[in-house]
Parts: sequence; structure tokens; C-alpha cells
Amino acid sequence: MVLAATATGAEAGPVFERLSGRAAAGDPCFARAYDADHLRRNPRQKVVRIHLARERVDVADENNPQRFTVRIGFRLRVDRDSYETNAVCTGDGPAADCTGEGDTGAFRLALAGEALRIEVERLEVEGARGSSPDLAVSDDRVFLLRPAAASACAAR
Repeated sequence: MVLAATATGAEAGPVFERLSGRAAAGDPCFARAYDADHLRRNPRQKVVRIHLARERVDVADENNPQRFTVRIGFRLRVDRDSYETNAVCTGDGPAADCTGEGDTGAFRLALAGEALRIEVERLEVEGARGSSPDLAVSDDRVFLLRPAAASACAAR
């Protein structure tokens, strides 16, 4: 998948920098919750809420702009389960390719102004009561997440 875009000042820095906050403030959270009107207009969309944040790990070579870990989570309209997984991302300036733990799938992160764009190749994540369907099979292939309060990305 190729993304053709002209980098603006907000888009020029690496995804890693956008996901990395100051030690005292913590790492930024990116999230989106879809309202009933949006879901009515998009009946094949399963995700009602999605979030992504950097996950700092103890593995030294997974905490730099070329290789870092994120935590992605979402909820579906069909159940109350929360689905979350970590993914290791390989950064390339304004984009990064991510592979989920345990063969949960793959997705691409790209900067989009102040937002973060997620393009799902395949994403099937385990929840407390089972696994989610593959998001790429529905209208859940592209998400535009905006900066959000840390509580929106809190581990559930």
C-alpha cells in the first residue's frame, strides 16, 4: 500500500516522535469514538471506539524511531468486550508498519496533520471472552484518530 502525500510541518516528523511524550506528561493518546449517527450511515462498520498509544517496553531495541511498540485497542458494536494488543512498529519517517503480537495482524500508521491514520491490513484481537472478527473484512480498514485524554487509552 502506497501513501502519496506532501508533508506539511505537522506531518514531517516521525510517527515515533508524535507518539512519544515528555516523561512527566506521559505519552500521547490517540482515540476516536463513533456516535450513533456515524454508525447508522456506516452499517458495515463494527468498531464503535478505538485507541492507540505508545507502549514503553523493557526491550532496548524497541524504544527508538526505527522500532517501537504501540498498544491498540477497540470495542465493537456487537458486544461489550474490549480488545487490545501490542504491536511492534518499524518506523519510516511519517509512517510506520506494525505487526501485532501473536499473529493478531498488521496495520500501518501515518501522520495526518495532528491526527494519526491507521490503515488495517488484518486485525483480529483476543478479548476476555473470545477473539474479534478481522476488522479488514468490514468497513473497519481506515481510522483517523485524534489526540485524546490519557483516559481514552487506559488499559482495560
